[in-house]
Amino acid sequence: MTVVAVVIGVIVLFVLSTRTAMRRAQKLRTQHRDSLRLLANELDDRYDLVPALIAASAGAGVERSRISPVVGARTLAIAMRDQRLSLGERAAAENTLSATLHELIGDPEEGTHWPFIRVARELQNREVRIAGAARVHNDLARDLNTTVSRFPSSVFAKLAGVGAVPLFEVAPMPEGVVPVDAGQAAAGEGGEASGTVAA
Repeated sequence: MTVVAVVIGVIVLFVLSTRTAMRRAQKLRTQHRDSLRLLANELDDRYDLVPALIAASAGAGVERSRISPVVGARTLAIAMRDQRLSLGERAAAENTLSATLHELIGDPEEGTHWPFIRVARELQNREVRIAGAARVHNDLARDLNTTVSRFPSSVFAKLAGVGAVPLFEVAPMPEGVVPVDAGQAAAGEGGEASGTVAA
């Protein structure tokens, strides 16, 4: 009787531990998918801001040769998104867009055209948010990939239908790019003419 009880206890313990491990793998997958959506939304919001930067650049007298790379990089990034490629596959195009934006924006505080400064600040904030979302996504992806690749968690992950996921290799933030609250800046400078602002 004691042996039977021990066997039953072992079986129950095994079932419970298997269930717990499978739930953990599924929870990691859900968290990763949420982070993926957040990162994708941040990238989409950046696409929406770029046309305003292009219009403001033209209004500020920026040469067309400096604007064209941004237009091309945005078009390529959107095309890759629309092909439903994974974020891992899209990373190079997104990083190219970041680089061209940084090249065009430079230091917005050196300018005097308020529409350009405002949207440039918004895009700098967006770049910081994208970098943060990418860090969260990659941390969860690494945890998930570790679970999938190491025994015995790999067995439970397979039972739960959870597989490895790609990282989003975001380019490092350029030096000096920090989040700026464009709304507060506008409030502080609201007494100036709409076309110009003190650098």
